[in-house]
Amino acid sequence: MDARLVGYWSESALDPGSPEYTELGFRADGTGWQYWTSWSSAFAVHRFDWHSPGPGRLTARVRMAIDGAWSLDGQDVRHRVERREHVDDVVELGWELGPDRQLTLDRALVDVLGGTKFLPVDGGGDDPTLTEP
Repeated sequence: MDARLVGYWSESALDPGSPEYTELGFRADGTGWQYWTSWSSAFAVHRFDWHSPGPGRLTARVRMAIDGAWSLDGQDVRHRVERREHVDDVVELGWELGPDRQLTLDRALVDVLGGTKFLPVDGGGDDPTLTEP
């Protein structure tokens, strides 16, 4: 486990005008999630277990795929889960941290719905589907 990955990472600060973005959460207990969202109100969450088998290497076992639609309720964002699917996909990636703490993956964690460059988010974040019914 490489403690430098632990935390919450977002690509939104790197391209603030983009109509979609990806965020990653790596917990110290070896679990994590990827959150992808779009201005179209679609979202997807992929929950995974992770470890770093060597310097600059990341192995993630994606366990759950969740998707649906988000909406605004005043200042709050609500996520309506429309599909949950158990999966068992192992993804092996290369990664590096730049001097500005930019996390760069050599490919997306989830091919269709993911970015490869992220900045840390102070204060972290949570998987938004954990609190949704």
